[in-house]
Amino acid sequence: MLMLGLQGDRSYAPVTSMSFNHQGDLLFAGYADGHYTVWDVQRVTAAKVVAEHKAPVVHMLYLGMDSQVARQFNMVSGDSKGVVKSIRFSPSSWLSRFSTSKTSTLLDESTSTVVCASPLVPEEKFGGSSASTSIESMKGGDLLSAEEGVVIFVTHQSALVAKVITTPPEVYGQLPKPDGVREGSMPYAAWKYIVPSHGSAAENVQVMEPATVPLLAIAWDNQVQVAKLVKSELKLYAKWTLDSSAIGIAWLDDQMLVVLTSAGQLCLYANDGIMLVQMLVVLTSAGQLCLYANDGTLIHDTSFAVDGGRGDDVIGHHTHFSNVLGKAHHNCIAVRGASLYLLGPTHLVVSRLLPWKERIEVLRRGGDWMGAFNMAMVLYDGQAHGVFDLPRALDDVRKVIMGYLVELLLAYVDEVFSYISVASGNQLEHLNDSYSVTSEQYTRVGGVAVEFCVHIKRTDILFDEILSRFESVKQKETFLELLEPYILKDMLGSLPPEIMQALVEHYSAKGWLQRVEQCVLHMDISSLDFNQVVRLCREHNLYRALIYLFNKGLDDFRTPLEELLLVFKNSDSENAPSLGYRMLVYLKYCFSGFAFPPGHGTLPPARLPSLRRELIHFLLEDSDAPSLTSLSAIKSYKNLYHLLELDTEATLDVLRCAFINESVVEKDSTPQNQDLTQKTVDVLVLVLETNKSIQPDTNWPSKDDTGHMLEFISHFVSCGEAKVSNEYLGQIFEYLILDASIPANAKIREKEVLALLKVVPQTDWDDRHLLDMCEKAHFYQVCGFIYNSRHQYIAALDSFMKDVDEPIHAFSYIHNLLSDKRLDYLEAAVISRIPDLVQISREGTFFLVVEHFFQEFQHILSELRTHPKSLFLYLKTVIEVYSKGTLSFSSLREGEPRGTRVKNETDDFLERLSEFPKSLRENPIHVTDEMTELYLELLCQYEPNSVLHFLETCESYRVDHCLRLCQEYKIIDGAAFLLERVGDVGSALSFTLSDLVSKFCMLDAAAAQRVDDYAGVDHFSEVMNKEVNDILHIVRTCVGLCQRNSSRLDPNESEALWFQLLDKFCEPLTDPCASKMDSEQNSSGSLKTTWKIRGSDKGALILRKLFSIFIKEIVEGMIGYVRLPTVMMKLLSDNGSQEFGDFKPTILGMLGTYDFERRILDTARSLIEDDTYYTMTLLKRGASHGHGPQSLVCFICNCLVTKDSPSTTGIRVYNCGHASHLHCDPASHTGCPICMPKKKGVRSRGNLLSAESGLVSKALPKHKSQATGAVHLLPQEKDGLDRQISRYEILSNLDKDKKRIVQVDNMPQLRLAPPAVYQEKVKKGVAMLRGESSGVGGLANKMKTGKQIKDLKTKGPAVRFPLKSNIFGKEKTSRR
Repeated sequence: MLMLGLQGDRSYAPVTSMSFNHQGDLLFAGYADGHYTVWDVQRVTAAKVVAEHKAPVVHMLYLGMDSQVARQFNMVSGDSKGVVKSIRFSPSSWLSRFSTSKTSTLLDESTSTVVCASPLVPEEKFGGSSASTSIESMKGGDLLSAEEGVVIFVTHQSALVAKVITTPPEVYGQLPKPDGVREGSMPYAAWKYIVPSHGSAAENVQVMEPATVPLLAIAWDNQVQVAKLVKSELKLYAKWTLDSSAIGIAWLDDQMLVVLTSAGQLCLYANDGIMLVQMLVVLTSAGQLCLYANDGTLIHDTSFAVDGGRGDDVIGHHTHFSNVLGKAHHNCIAVRGASLYLLGPTHLVVSRLLPWKERIEVLRRGGDWMGAFNMAMVLYDGQAHGVFDLPRALDDVRKVIMGYLVELLLAYVDEVFSYISVASGNQLEHLNDSYSVTSEQYTRVGGVAVEFCVHIKRTDILFDEILSRFESVKQKETFLELLEPYILKDMLGSLPPEIMQALVEHYSAKGWLQRVEQCVLHMDISSLDFNQVVRLCREHNLYRALIYLFNKGLDDFRTPLEELLLVFKNSDSENAPSLGYRMLVYLKYCFSGFAFPPGHGTLPPARLPSLRRELIHFLLEDSDAPSLTSLSAIKSYKNLYHLLELDTEATLDVLRCAFINESVVEKDSTPQNQDLTQKTVDVLVLVLETNKSIQPDTNWPSKDDTGHMLEFISHFVSCGEAKVSNEYLGQIFEYLILDASIPANAKIREKEVLALLKVVPQTDWDDRHLLDMCEKAHFYQVCGFIYNSRHQYIAALDSFMKDVDEPIHAFSYIHNLLSDKRLDYLEAAVISRIPDLVQISREGTFFLVVEHFFQEFQHILSELRTHPKSLFLYLKTVIEVYSKGTLSFSSLREGEPRGTRVKNETDDFLERLSEFPKSLRENPIHVTDEMTELYLELLCQYEPNSVLHFLETCESYRVDHCLRLCQEYKIIDGAAFLLERVGDVGSALSFTLSDLVSKFCMLDAAAAQRVDDYAGVDHFSEVMNKEVNDILHIVRTCVGLCQRNSSRLDPNESEALWFQLLDKFCEPLTDPCASKMDSEQNSSGSLKTTWKIRGSDKGALILRKLFSIFIKEIVEGMIGYVRLPTVMMKLLSDNGSQEFGDFKPTILGMLGTYDFERRILDTARSLIEDDTYYTMTLLKRGASHGHGPQSLVCFICNCLVTKDSPSTTGIRVYNCGHASHLHCDPASHTGCPICMPKKKGVRSRGNLLSAESGLVSKALPKHKSQATGAVHLLPQEKDGLDRQISRYEILSNLDKDKKRIVQVDNMPQLRLAPPAVYQEKVKKGVAMLRGESSGVGGLANKMKTGKQIKDLKTKGPAVRFPLKSNIFGKEKTSRR
């Protein structure tokens, strides 16, 4: 033990801070009297004594050797008063002494006191060799560091990171105190270099020199921050909050941080570069050290004694900090290796992290085997934290711990097996029950063993030592069965041959072959004994597994098909279909590019063409075992025939998949593919030839099978990939045309025939016979194609026009025909057929006219006059194009052909349709008034419901002519619109109501018919939905008519209009005893028919309720246009002798609407009054307060401006505080003469008193009021006072412009009266104000009331709105 001390006066000064260099041979000690000493530890001498401070030295920081200047090192010292200095020492080897070469003051007493300082120093793991001697070691240099001389200084408010060895010091960054930190909390900081961790040794080889990154940890009260220093820039990296205040912080290693809290908790945080807070060590007051996992579960705890210490008394604290609110616990926590040292007042607490093996052993000895296995797997995965005795590379870690993990597993199995054997031996009397329990226990043990071995990748241990232990206790079957779930989850991808053999035999004995097949599908084939597994699959008919093995293991797709076909031919009639369909599924997956069985991904695209050819070749090869059916007579019986006999349609669908997009996938092999297609077609033709000699009673091929084969052949012949003889071509035509009975299939077959005709030469088919069949089958497109090939263009045009389902072909043919051949007879034929073309598609016809017959526009229009319907459609298109500027061809495109082979016919036409707007701009359409009126007349005939819309959107027509047409064709809404347009509103209303009687009769008939089913008005309205809606539509139309015109009519005319409508619906209710239909002669001599509701009618009650609904609709629309008393008088006068039961809902609705609107009006008025009063109060208060002068001296004459001054005639006070006599500054200024030049025209924002001047005229004695009460106005404002000024205008002007000078002596006295609600609240205060002259009590009341009024004014809307909410409650109560 060495004793280091000084002799003399300073020997009694306590040590307040210490710091070693990296080699540990120099000790820097600071003392309470302000000096510090450099001790040579090896020589036990004081190498240097420095007295630079006047307060206790609380910070001694060794910064390391200077890399720029040899044989020099740097120190930083700081005292308790905040003085921080930097010293550079130079060693002298021959004297074993030091000299200070440079001293500088970094911080002084004027700054905040530094309560924490920590240097970024180099570490041994990042440096070179270790130290040798004290002075001699300085000569060779210190350890290398990435950052030199970096120190963090922390005060109570912020943290400063700077490089202090440069001149001047370089500041890297500053961190403010986090939010929520208590005032005066002591901060703690610690530095550490970290190395980014790597997953394996291979990664470490790639990164030969890993970069080191300095990390800074700051604990501030209960908040912890971690920052990175990257390229001289400080970046906040992570932060979190503690449960209690931190009293110490240190780095355990480059990945873990230790934080000691005031609650006695020792927290260990792991840093993996992304996440922090991985585990927690808690030091409790009872002396308990607890280790928690990151999810909060307790892993281990132990106990030790701390002499009853509790909280921050567990460790010591600094007694030499001045002006510090809390205790300073700096340098009381230290780390050495895996040990933590906590320095207390009277004790030293040492705790350490357990080695990895000891951690597992603790759990094992405690009986927590699952916890031990979990800890072992965490170590194996490299996810464990706080481990010191393992390599950093993951591969090296696994090599070190692997042997122990195997021992751990075997020990677990042996211990549990021994326990099971003892337990089962004690339960022999319950043999059956104990067997099931024992089997379940063995299954649990086996599951743990399998999962653990799979996790650590040691399946050799599983199938060797673990299996032998299961065999020793006769539980091999249990072991085999527990392998299945791990295989299906892809956790166990391979099995040894003997295990696979045993598994198949065991499952076969129990009838679980399908489960074995599932296991094979999830195994890695490369790790299996291929021949053995294939043999097992063949023996047990595991065909899906067999296909998977050949496809995945050998890339052989043909061999499984051969074996399946062989088994299919030799199978009985019951099992053969399922096997055959499995072959079809396998073929379809292969042809489509999917791996078999399903769920195993896709095949490589490069492999697909050759695979298709390989399988097609096999299907077209001769079979060695022909079928016993009628096709057995064929000399060369193909493998394909077996599948065709099974299901012809399904087989042909699978074959189509083999030839889909083949030319796109592999263009170079097109000749080979065409050869395969031709061979496939020839094989099918051979079946058709043989079918001719087959007896009619044979089962195959049937008529449907023959049709499927003909469709298959036709498809590939139409694609140009195969050819057939004329005989079979005719057979195909007859099948496609004559058997087209279903319309959907007929269109598809027509497309197929058309595609065949385009590919097959014309010499190979008989056009007359084919044309006759197509006309009978209504294949109009085929007929048009044949006529066109015979140059019979008009006949072809007529054929295309007959195909109304796809009209695009007709217009495309005409467009192409007229574009290629401009023949007069063709144009004349097309023009003569325009009426029919318009019926087919008006858009397509108009396109042809614009494109080819634009010069014949008027001629075509005249030709269409003999076809009114066609003329109407044509004019409709013209008007639509004229109004919208374009035309939609969506209806024509609906017939656009699908499929690339047919689509080429209409490509040019569709492209031309897209350019129609351009053609329309080149050939604009002109619509005359005659055409418009002609279209309107036709519109009245064919689409009467569209007349009103046309009249509303179009303007170019004669109103009288159109009105006559609407009246002639009974277009009621159109006629009413025109009458309203010319101003005859009464006639418009009468015309709208002209059809009302017929509607009433229809409603009456519906009510009488369904009166027995009536269950309520709503239900009845649903039953008679059409009749009720028709009348409601008339009602709403009339209401809208009256509402639109009420504003431009005088009140009497408006009331007459509304009452005319109301009478129409009230009259049926007036006389229940009258006849059903009354006719009377009106003033014009015509008969007026009135419909009545008789009381004897079956549906009288229903009709009355419905009419009350109609009347209510009218009255609700009338409100706001006719006075409510007038409406009430009308209802009472016209129905005074009737019962008011029918009108009760209407009247109540009117009163409710009136009451609701009145309440809204009252509320709005109250709010407006409230807001107006509040605004004017603020304006008056702003205009009524006085301005006090800053000085009692006039700024012009320097005389007093007090009231007692003899020269005072008047005083002017500006809002800036300057004051002057009126006689000193008689001129009118826009502001203070002194301040205005400085403001450079900026408007004053202060509150002024006068209306527009900002001046205050001080009151004078009464005998001088006439002399000083003159009015000073600007010239432009003299005329403004001649008129009466409102109170609101005066107050508003006071707040608008406060620079213009005007003085008004006779300003009206402003007395603001609050709204009623305020009058109630301040009524008592006003009474007090009136009696303010009545002694001391009156004065007190006055002050109290003034305060109440002031509160009401200043609180604003927050006070006003709750008061207003009382209005409704009071009114409601008063009415009751």
